[in-house]
Amino acid sequence: MNNDTLTIQNSKLNILIIQLKRSLVITKKDLKIYYNKPPVLIQGIIFPIILFVALTTGRYVPPLYLISGLMAMTIFLTSTSISPIVFPWETMSKTFERLITCPISIKTILLGSLWSSFIYGFLFSLVPLILGIIFLAQQLTINLIIIIIGMLLASLSFASFSLILSVPPTDKPGTTMVLTILIKFPIIFISPLFMPIISSPIIFISPLIYFIDIINVGLGDNSVFGTFGILFDIGAILIFGFLFLLISFILHGKILERRFQG
Repeated sequence: MNNDTLTIQNSKLNILIIQLKRSLVITKKDLKIYYNKPPVLIQGIIFPIILFVALTTGRYVPPLYLISGLMAMTIFLTSTSISPIVFPWETMSKTFERLITCPISIKTILLGSLWSSFIYGFLFSLVPLILGIIFLAQQLTINLIIIIIGMLLASLSFASFSLILSVPPTDKPGTTMVLTILIKFPIIFISPLFMPIISSPIIFISPLIYFIDIINVGLGDNSVFGTFGILFDIGAILIFGFLFLLISFILHGKILERRFQG
């Protein structure tokens, strides 16, 4: 390997590091501005509470499925609540135009939004986990390593999914709120929240199923996918996350100019 090749590789690495640092600046901005916006609070915090009450009131739910169901619902709704709001809001306020003229790529902007959604979802999903440990630890066998790994992977995967939800080139946050509800709620309702996982072809298209299985294993249950089910769950979540991110990069690149039309 000659010096010219090394120089090119070092240059590409430096560019990558710089873009990653810039994405973290965008992350800080998104968390600072949008974490307490009404649409984010409604979809990320209020909806999980309402759904939890609606789905558990009047019936007995074993502690294991109570925790895994609440964690799955919380991490999915919170991880997908920021990105769909950021893009239309910044398009409406004309700040997205200034951002896109900076020396950063659209992928860097998307990664910044990805990190903010990931952090927001992961932190809020700790709440049901901590409550479960405090009140139900004696009834369960808890493996925190498995649970935390599942939470990290699921937060990243669902945050990648949220980038797809932010694709429509609108400057009206309400429009994306309606769209995300129409997409996210069917995924929630086909997923086995607060109940054992039953083999059914339709549930396997839901990325939530694999996270729920990981949490169930972390709480002492057996994987529905057998002896190596935990590895299958991790692989499925990684594949979902990669595909979501790839699709979001492609779609956002195609509709970028349409955000500034009209």
